[in-house]
Amino acid sequence: MKGTILLNHTDDTKKVEEEEKTRFLRSILEEMGIPVQDFWTGETALSIDQRIKLRGILSTFGVQVIDDLDGRMQIWVSPEKGEEPQKVAEWHKCTYKLKRDLRQLDPRKQLYLEMEISCWSLFEEDPKEN
Repeated sequence: MKGTILLNHTDDTKKVEEEEKTRFLRSILEEMGIPVQDFWTGETALSIDQRIKLRGILSTFGVQVIDDLDGRMQIWVSPEKGEEPQKVAEWHKCTYKLKRDLRQLDPRKQLYLEMEISCWSLFEEDPKEN
């Protein structure tokens, strides 16, 4: 899946990127049937206590989330002990394009960013099936 978010050039891109990545993680976990609604309410970032609780739940369900420092994230599931883990979702590093809208009269509003999001999951519909 790909998407684009328009941002002001002054917006905190790291914060927006983390919010989108968190939203993606939560949607995948809910799709897998992992009970996160009990302690993860809303679209806010998790507190330290909530993260500890999430780690325990993920360990119980055999789910591993690998979030690297470069902006990528992978979600893996180990179905049974001794079996190979299977990748169920992946968030790719976001890319940005600086654009200019000359129709804006205010020069501070002419510059904006396009944040391009690219992610994949097993739960997406295969376009070949339609």
